[in-house]
Amino acid sequence: MNKVILFFVAFCISIPSISSEIVAETQIDSLDYLLSTSEQLRTQNKMLEALEFAFKGVTYAHKIENEHYLSYAYFMIGTIQYEILDYKNAKSNLKKALAYSEKTEDQKYLPYILQALGNLCYEDDDGYEEALTYYLRGLQLAEGNVPDQNLLIPLYNVIWTFMDLGRYPESYPYLEQAERINTTIADSLKPDFSTIHLLQARKYTYESNYTKAKAHFDSSYTALNTQEKNWIRGKSYYYKYSAELFEKMRDYPKALAAQKQFYANEVKVFENARLKNEEITNIRTKLDRYEQELLASSREKELLQDLQRNNLIIIYISFLVLILLIIVIFFYYRSYKSKKESNKILESRNMLLEEAKAKEEKLSKVKSQFISTITHELRTPLYGIIGISSLLSETKKQSNEDEKLVSSLKFSAEYLLDLVNKVLKISKVDSEKPEKMVVTPTPTNLHALCQNIIKSFEYQAEAKNNTLVLDFDETIPSPLEIDTLRFSEILINLIGNGIKFTTGGTITLRVRIEELLPSEVTLRFEVEDTGIGIPEDQKESIFEEFTQIGNPYDNKQGTGLGLSIVKNLLLIMDSEIECKSTFEEGSVFFFSLALQISNSSDDTPSESKKLPMEEVLSAKILVAEDNKINQLVTKNLLTSINCTSTIVENGIEAIQALQNEEFDLILMDLNMPVLDGLKATQKIRQFNSHIPIIALTAAEIEEVEKDCKKAGFDDLINKPLTKIDLNAAIRRNLKPNKAKSIS
Repeated sequence: MNKVILFFVAFCISIPSISSEIVAETQIDSLDYLLSTSEQLRTQNKMLEALEFAFKGVTYAHKIENEHYLSYAYFMIGTIQYEILDYKNAKSNLKKALAYSEKTEDQKYLPYILQALGNLCYEDDDGYEEALTYYLRGLQLAEGNVPDQNLLIPLYNVIWTFMDLGRYPESYPYLEQAERINTTIADSLKPDFSTIHLLQARKYTYESNYTKAKAHFDSSYTALNTQEKNWIRGKSYYYKYSAELFEKMRDYPKALAAQKQFYANEVKVFENARLKNEEITNIRTKLDRYEQELLASSREKELLQDLQRNNLIIIYISFLVLILLIIVIFFYYRSYKSKKESNKILESRNMLLEEAKAKEEKLSKVKSQFISTITHELRTPLYGIIGISSLLSETKKQSNEDEKLVSSLKFSAEYLLDLVNKVLKISKVDSEKPEKMVVTPTPTNLHALCQNIIKSFEYQAEAKNNTLVLDFDETIPSPLEIDTLRFSEILINLIGNGIKFTTGGTITLRVRIEELLPSEVTLRFEVEDTGIGIPEDQKESIFEEFTQIGNPYDNKQGTGLGLSIVKNLLLIMDSEIECKSTFEEGSVFFFSLALQISNSSDDTPSESKKLPMEEVLSAKILVAEDNKINQLVTKNLLTSINCTSTIVENGIEAIQALQNEEFDLILMDLNMPVLDGLKATQKIRQFNSHIPIIALTAAEIEEVEKDCKKAGFDDLINKPLTKIDLNAAIRRNLKPNKAKSIS
């Protein structure tokens, strides 16, 4: 990037008047006249005339051997050559000016010479560090020796170079100094109004403070359009750095617009440079008449030769700049066209993706509805099985064998219901974001639970001539806090897996203490079988979903989900499953659980226990239920808690029964023929607003809760019902001032 010529020009205008030296007054007057005239002509852009007076000045200064004026003269020649793009000769003459200035006691020109050399080094992309050295040295010499307004240009140069080098934090002290000076001096003394805002905008862009960066860019742009001097290159800098801001903000349309304006403005810059090059060519033609005069001075011969050699270079550079600009415009056009085509392709693909997404969502909804319907149909007969088995378990006239069978039946039905519930929940979540399972520990007699699980597999074990063994450490404290459903599912999967791959062998459930603390015990659970074992190459994959072990007897064994379910359940219980296996000899699956020792004295909770007398109510209940088995179960459950009941099969019959007879409470099934529970409740509420109505549903509560509340239900409970749940629901809705509505 080229540094703005404004910095250089403004610096030259601010050069202090020449101090007198101890030479003849007429000689000093002559030199002052020649060099001050050269400076005035240069500021008026009359470069040829300015060079004439500068050459005369340097010749005269050599004659009187005045180093002070030699420094000044070479400085003027170097500045003019810089402006006509003769950088090589400009650098040579400025270094001569530097050498003479350092020899004099009065070094007023030294800061300006250093700044000019810095500008020349900056024109070379590899010269930023050298330019910074000159700028810093010039600024150090200027501080305290020049007015504050004359420090702004050196400060701008230092700040700009630090930023271009990517060393933003090092520029901040100088930027703060420049800001202070700008606030303390009059506007008429400021070199320009836009540069300080442009530098601040670059700072805030680097710091990702986009609001402040945007505000300073706006202020810079306003200044560029209102200041008297039309700084075309300054607008290029504004568009270039604002494009960087928008790109960093990811506002690509604005970044692209700023980049377009940058290229458009560069065309103007190039046009000005072209016109200037034509003027430079004319100047060089006129300079031929001064060549003989310069040759007369041996000390100026090298300068003249350099000027001649660089004429052609300037023309080549101008032509090269034009070619480069054309290339940039060409590639920009190609890039723009390519982006436009890419956008069309992306839009087309997005439309296809949206269509595919809509189809996927529709299929997912259909699948969810299907699974919901199937699980509802499964829950209905399960309600009958669990209800009847619960009633049978309370019958005292049973043999021990019958009691075992009923207990196993009830346990298996409850386990099947839990699986049905899981299928329903899993169908509602995305496979990559599974529903978080909550562990709900309750006081449990672990020994009794393990015995019950073993008993539930007796029939399957006998079918394959297997023996089931429970090896339980009798010193294990009881009761323990454990989630019985999750724990049962783990053991059921492991024991079922052992039976599946074992024929004529033994499956052992072993429970041992690993660590015993006052309030906690860590137990190790092992499920060992003497089956076919696991091949070595499959041990790593057995816990993955749908992984099945090769079996010489059966081609397929289950779904391959059992061990994956065990792994996931143990993860939520802060444990993990491990396995040791020898092919054709058997396997051992084991895990450890840290369980809290319960303070409860009742370690065998059962819903069949007799309810406290104060919890038993005498009420007349209307039951609306279309399923015959469910009618039987519900009627018997109500009888067991001292309630009488009237059974109807649909909503119409429920309305008619209520109009003809008084009831204390209604149990209303939601899904019935003729008139469903929701519509029936709405009609009942039209003539009876006080009777409690409890909804019975096999669906998920959250699916129907809102509709039930709107229809006028007071409460809502899931099938299958237990005696405890049913009694509690009736009690909370019948007690005076205690009826609960669905929340």
